[in-house]
This record gives sequence, C-alpha cells and structure tokens, in this order.
Amino acid sequence: MKKTRRRGKELEEAILSSTWKLLKEQGYENLTMDSIAENSGTTKTVLYRRWSGKPQIIIAAAKLNLPDFKLTVPNTGSLREDLLELFSPSVAFIELLGTDTVQGILRDQLQKISLIDMLCTISSENALTPILEQLYTFAHDRNEIDKTKLTVTTKILPINLLINAVLLGALNKKVVIHIIDDILLPTFQHTLDM
Repeated sequence: MKKTRRRGKELEEAILSSTWKLLKEQGYENLTMDSIAENSGTTKTVLYRRWSGKPQIIIAAAKLNLPDFKLTVPNTGSLREDLLELFSPSVAFIELLGTDTVQGILRDQLQKISLIDMLCTISSENALTPILEQLYTFAHDRNEIDKTKLTVTTKILPINLLINAVLLGALNKKVVIHIIDDILLPTFQHTLDM
C-alpha cells in the first residue's frame, strides 16, 4: 500500500506532536532536529522551511500542548497581590515546560542576539512593560507608592529579576514571593519616603 504524503496543517501537526513527545522523553539537550524529522517521518529540510531551529519548533509545540497563558493587568487592591498575580502564569508556564527546556531555549536564543539588542528589549518594548506601568498607576492611586519618583531602572526591576530567576533556573512561587516581598515592595515603598 502506497503511503500518502502529508502536507500543510496535517504535516505540521504531526511534526509538532512528534516534537512534544520527544521533548518529554529525551529532554531539551538530547532532542535534535534529526530526531524530530525521523520521528515525524519527514526531513530536516521540511522542518527548516517552517522553523529556524530547535527553540522555535519547541515553542510552536508548546503552544499546542500547554494552556494559553495570557498576560492580563491585575487590579486586586494591593501592589503585592497584583505582582503575584502577574508573575504566577510565568511560574506555571516554566513548571509545565520544564526548567531545563526553558533554560535551553533561552541559551540558544541569546546566542543569536547582541547584548545591546537584549537590553533594549528589556528596557522598552516587551509585554510586561505596559502592564507594570498600569500596576504602578493603580498602586499610586491607592497611595502605596509615588509613581512620579520611580526611575527607569526601578520600573524595569521586576522584569530584570524575573529574567534573572529564569536564567538561574530558580523561578518558582517561593522565589517570586521573595522577589516581591524582599526586593520590589521595599524599593517601591521607598518612593513614599523620598
């Protein structure tokens, strides 16, 4: 019996399903584009037509296999709870994807961009910056902080600490609570004393 050639969405779903299965079995470091191609019954050429490398194919597979984590602007009534609610999806995502996988993806992606580009992205355009700005406004309106006295460095501090925890493989709920209670809140509340 002649095999029918898969194309389009059917082929993509088979590749992503195979990627996810192999990732769970082998882990990030042992997963290769060769093993993905072989396991999904296609070629590396086909993979590279759709994705530029292992991190991109894993991210695509994760989008199909993990819950959709949408960043929202929390407004719980306290800056502490807002920050906890904001960071919770990141912790859940890393727990589901796995620390080793997240670190591998970051390591491989960071090799492709310059330090300057990375720092510019962290300090300007990213999904968290406008959400944090809104949280600072809520906290200012509740007299928890004086938003006018927040420096650029202070405003992006949550992003830098989150990235640092991810890179160290230490982002979990306990670490998030430490970051919020011991670093961020004292720093933000200091604006009321200035």
